[in-house]
Amino acid sequence: MYEAMRQTLLRVNASIAGCLEEARRALRGECDFCVEAIHRIHGPVDEMTAVIAQSAELLRLQPELAGQLELYKSQLGELQTTLVQIRIMLLARRASLEAGRAQLSAVSQWMGALRQTR
Repeated sequence: MYEAMRQTLLRVNASIAGCLEEARRALRGECDFCVEAIHRIHGPVDEMTAVIAQSAELLRLQPELAGQLELYKSQLGELQTTLVQIRIMLLARRASLEAGRAQLSAVSQWMGALRQTR
């Protein structure tokens, strides 16, 4: 049982590292951040619920996993910060798109008025 938890911890840490890198790439504009990215984050975090619930016992039996648990904790903190930054970036993009849409609407109305005066 604890071996399975150890394997889960190692697998999840690798997965979270990949998700964190993908989120950072999205912040740099190298890729899109989409709903699937959120699902890729949610799965591993959800998997860790059982491991975290029994982490005290796991560490008692396998103290060498303390580093892996700390890595998981630190990666989650970094991921949370990065996700907040992505949210801010997306809000800024939305505001920019709304401003552009308002400009297009104004130009369209202006063109309509110009046509009516001819």
